[in-house]
Amino acid sequence: MSEFNISAYIKTMQRGLAEDNKQEAAGRLLLNSVAQQSCVLVDVDGKMVTNLVKRNADVHEAIKTAAARRDVIATAIKYFEDEVDSKLNVHTIDDACEDLIKLLENDKSVAASKKQSLEALCRAGEINKFLAMSFLYAISRPNKQIAVPVDGDDIPLLAEAGYECPICHTSLVKQVKNTVMKKYRIVNVYPEDITGLEDEFNNIAVPRRIDSQGNKIILCEKHAEEYLVEPTKEEYQKLKAIKDQMVANYSLRVDVNDMTLEDDIQTVLDGLMSDFDESELVELSMDALRIDQKIKPENHMLKNDEITRVLKYYNYINDLFSSMDRDGTGDFDLIASEVNTAYKKLDNGRLTQEEIVDQLAEWIRNKSQVGSKFLRACHIVVAYFIQNCEVFREISE
Repeated sequence: MSEFNISAYIKTMQRGLAEDNKQEAAGRLLLNSVAQQSCVLVDVDGKMVTNLVKRNADVHEAIKTAAARRDVIATAIKYFEDEVDSKLNVHTIDDACEDLIKLLENDKSVAASKKQSLEALCRAGEINKFLAMSFLYAISRPNKQIAVPVDGDDIPLLAEAGYECPICHTSLVKQVKNTVMKKYRIVNVYPEDITGLEDEFNNIAVPRRIDSQGNKIILCEKHAEEYLVEPTKEEYQKLKAIKDQMVANYSLRVDVNDMTLEDDIQTVLDGLMSDFDESELVELSMDALRIDQKIKPENHMLKNDEITRVLKYYNYINDLFSSMDRDGTGDFDLIASEVNTAYKKLDNGRLTQEEIVDQLAEWIRNKSQVGSKFLRACHIVVAYFIQNCEVFREISE
């Protein structure tokens, strides 16, 4: 659900202003329609605007209380006519007004009569009055985002997205004391309501069930709000492609994580994490290096990382595996076979080489049940198996 509040109003109006269209300036311009009236006199500074836009605070109580007074309402409307109108962008204000109407329409907590009365002002051409009255209404609405614990039912979608927004990769959760809190919203990829967007979504197949998990995607609050306000065909197609890719990748991760990996790999990870003198490591000869034959030229950063890991640690890991074979404490051939099988499952043409490396490292970490501090060691082990030919085929000329 899209929310109509002062944060959304300020951000939307920035697009409709030619002057004072930066966040702080726009916030000051709009809030001063009430804040600077003689019965209020609240100073609007940059910190106040930032907190409102980020939804870290509600509107100042004096402003909110005054906004319900008839005399304040009349003065605010006059302010919009005298002060705001001259700063409107004649080319984009209509778009901003439409976005405000969509915000109202999409917020199910807004009364139908309120939606109708505000939209009627806009449709009648009373733009300044529409902007003033919708602004005063936004002031009265809750704005501060209340921290809400993660709902257990959301975990499959969070896991599918890797707990980060698939668009901007920001974290979708935050830890507050001992509770994991939401930083996300779940939206329908194919919009729940396309009223007014019928032409935009013409020739796009409607899912059999709009409310199915297959039509839901989890996004950060910013990108969820942007999509909900006015979804376009292009945005839908982009989001649909992201969803399809996430579903495929998640299914692949689940499939790979179901595979076994010998517990003996823990010995190698412990060896890499132990306190040893790295200056005594015998580096692999450049003549023996096979990384150049395995990693595509365009993945030059990955290639550099893997070359560094192989040159420095290959011989050391090889000695650890050889020692395990001699002592009967491990079976290198079995571990190598398991790594190769995991790689083949991941090498389905959908993942990049970097994604395959990351997935293999995460798989090794999960199977060995070690903490996140071991992830670097897991990446070093993956590099070893790239050099040893269990991971990646030789690039054909």
